[in-house]
Amino acid sequence: MDNAICSAVREHAWVGMVRRAPSGVLEVRPANDALAFGGASWALTGEYLSNWADLYEWAFKSAELDAAGSDFIGLTTATTPLPDKDVRDWIEHTVALVRESKPRRVVDLGCGTGLLLRHLHDGIESYVGIDPTKFAVDRIREARLPGVRAVLGGAHDLFSHKVKRAIAETMGEGGRPDCVVLNNVVQCFPGTEYLASVLRDAIELVESGGRVILGDLRNLALAEEYRRWLEAGADSGPGLFRDEEELFVDPNLIGLLAASVDRPVKVSIRAKTMPGDNEFTRFRYDVVIHVDPGQEQPPLAEVSWRELTGDRLATLSELAGEGPLAITGIPNARTASADGVSSGALSAAIEGTGLVATLSLDDPALLEVRPAGGVEPRLDAEPLEDDSLERFVARRLPELLRSHLAENFPGVRLPEIVVRKAPGS
Repeated sequence: MDNAICSAVREHAWVGMVRRAPSGVLEVRPANDALAFGGASWALTGEYLSNWADLYEWAFKSAELDAAGSDFIGLTTATTPLPDKDVRDWIEHTVALVRESKPRRVVDLGCGTGLLLRHLHDGIESYVGIDPTKFAVDRIREARLPGVRAVLGGAHDLFSHKVKRAIAETMGEGGRPDCVVLNNVVQCFPGTEYLASVLRDAIELVESGGRVILGDLRNLALAEEYRRWLEAGADSGPGLFRDEEELFVDPNLIGLLAASVDRPVKVSIRAKTMPGDNEFTRFRYDVVIHVDPGQEQPPLAEVSWRELTGDRLATLSELAGEGPLAITGIPNARTASADGVSSGALSAAIEGTGLVATLSLDDPALLEVRPAGGVEPRLDAEPLEDDSLERFVARRLPELLRSHLAENFPGVRLPEIVVRKAPGS
């Protein structure tokens, strides 16, 4: 019977290897095809993405709407829903980030029911939203806003026929967006390969001088501190998505992925500057990728925070008003010592100067001040990589196999099944 069970597992289309350990546990490795991104059948990758779509479909249908018809699904933190003020601050922050370049033609990947659209519509010419949930797409279509199209699909569908048609209908034949937005959606991606593919498509699609904006990325460099923070606040109650597999992204990785596309880019890794102290301001960040950014700027003078005298924040504000520069080594009050500066206070001190609060790529507990136009990607970086699909597979594949075995061997006591990585992976 043991051999028959092993054979049944081995023959499953999503299994690449199976062995019985001396303890009796069945150790399996998923087949490469089951993890592949793209192709006729995505198998486990497709199920991962479908699970997220199903979860949001349910969440959108269950959401309570505010007076303006807006829902805030996805703004639930890992421990508690955000207070109303923090939600409003998040909306203002995100809308300001998109409006910073005064875009006219926007493509919004993971648009939801149109939360950003409702705040952007009056200032843009055309908008194409893409979302994997039918409920969200229907909500946007029902609004019948001029210059707006909503398409049912995933982030990987950017060059699909249906998206191309929607862009042509709103932006004209041959028209291209000047801004592609992926806000509060990257955490639902299955891993680096998928992120790289979507980011490549977004950079290739946007017009010269345009931007690709990634909002609310979970910082992989702060993942351990994030988990400790969760544990410390565990008694405050779970949030909507706490138990789901979510992707963390090292800020250095974004620059490398952006630089791999055959177009010049500059990258700005933005700190969250809302005033609240929450998961978003502590452990998430935004990215602005400038595509074909134009003429080179002269090298910036760099000043260390430690070199500033007196009231450092006031001194920084004065220096920022004199012209472009970079100030490095600023301790972040959210993730560093008690004498740190909050990103919100830093942003207020440099308001109107053309400088922005960014993350240090060398130390996640530090902030910097740099021009909003970004910097050249660091090609010498060795970023960490996360794999949310791996965590999903470790949970899901044993469930699938045990169900498969239960159908074929009714009444038989089934062995424990665990997923093992391939050697060297």
